[in-house]
Amino acid sequence: MAYEQQDLDKGLAALEARDYPTAFAILSGLAEQRNPKAQCNLANLYHFGWGIDANGTKAAELYLAVARLNIAEEHLSALAYHSLSVLHITGAPGLSPDAEKAAEYSDLARASGFEM
Repeated sequence: MAYEQQDLDKGLAALEARDYPTAFAILSGLAEQRNPKAQCNLANLYHFGWGIDANGTKAAELYLAVARLNIAEEHLSALAYHSLSVLHITGAPGLSPDAEKAAEYSDLARASGFEM
């Protein structure tokens, strides 16, 4: 677990430094191991096209995986639901805007503790 936390910290530091290739390499490995924080941050890379081609479908898949875990710590699932809502409002490559889904995810974000 400590090893994974060190890797996560390195991945998040790379993301903050806008070293997207390094962030992607680290976060994608951790996301494959089902690390929810890595999954959520990897989803951000896909959502916004930071260092990789934007992919709304992949971002939504990752956000939804985290949202469904109902992780209250750091409001992680609430943030994932909120990001799903934004993704469905704006759309992204591979994902058309869907106001109904956006509203559903917004409601779930609020119910999970996200304050707008």
